[in-house]
Amino acid sequence: MVYSDIHLPLPGFIALDWSLMVVALIPILIRVSMRARNRGLSTLASNIADGFVVLAWLSGCVLISINTWKNNLRMKYLSAPPETLYYGVPEPLSGHLLYVSWISLFFIYISLWSAKAAFLAFYYSIFSSQGTRTQIGLAAACIFTAATFLLHMFLIAFWCTPISLNWSPPPGEHLCSAVHSMSSVTVSTFTNITTDLVILSIPISTLLASKLNRTQRAGLAFVFLMGSVSILAALVRFICLKLVQSTPRASITHTIDVWALVEIVSSILAVCLPSLRTFMRRRGLRRPDGAIRLVSQPSSGVNSMDKSITRVDSEKSGSVRVAEAWYDRDEEGGFVTRPEPAKNVPYF
Repeated sequence: MVYSDIHLPLPGFIALDWSLMVVALIPILIRVSMRARNRGLSTLASNIADGFVVLAWLSGCVLISINTWKNNLRMKYLSAPPETLYYGVPEPLSGHLLYVSWISLFFIYISLWSAKAAFLAFYYSIFSSQGTRTQIGLAAACIFTAATFLLHMFLIAFWCTPISLNWSPPPGEHLCSAVHSMSSVTVSTFTNITTDLVILSIPISTLLASKLNRTQRAGLAFVFLMGSVSILAALVRFICLKLVQSTPRASITHTIDVWALVEIVSSILAVCLPSLRTFMRRRGLRRPDGAIRLVSQPSSGVNSMDKSITRVDSEKSGSVRVAEAWYDRDEEGGFVTRPEPAKNVPYF
């Protein structure tokens, strides 16, 4: 099977890169603004999570800035004979372009692992009080994530010796790079996917043990779905490289760049989804499924302390807030009080 690169004018790739990063910036701004308004409720872990989200976006910006520079350079030589070009530029310039491209690889994985670290910090902020078993699981996941990050840094830096082989191979020898070797790419892809699976599996047992309504479960599933998009993007990149493993990577350079950016943006969106949901709720864009909005009013009976519940808006059965109490609807349509849910269980 022969794979061909994504066909899009070079200005189109530049516009696509920056458009995706703007899309990723919007939920980050919403997340940070909400944290600023609720500064008293922030914890060290939640602040660290915010810092990692911002770092993920900034690293992505460095990556697409380098891609923009490369594409602008290539546009200068669109009319040049193809046989005189290497990676889209004259061969004397290719060494510098490949050197900058090698540096950009570090920012791909800094961005991806920053998003993973933000997930872990977010989990710690809401699950750290769940018991020793959960804390041990979080610590193990953090150690594993740090180890896979260091593995990727070492793969990029030291797969080829001397390092200059990444951009300036000796005459008659092939270009060497961690992203050119299927052995390195296989290790990178599957440790990346394994790390995502470890992180996404952390809250499952804890949250399934909690009493979440249907909307919260659906929201949680959507968060996991967005997180799995990055796994899909990593697999697509791996398949594309596998299909052309015997040809120069210059033939699919845009495909690799686009799917790397999709992986970064989807990771950032997955981290920010809980904040987006809270933002929408506060703006009244969606009322929780299964909720009934009720108003407490003084009754007309003899005892002025009695309360009568006036139904304002009815949806499906679920938990409702009345005054300072929480109520569950019973099988006969009445309401039964129950304790208020733990405040550290997030709304998804």
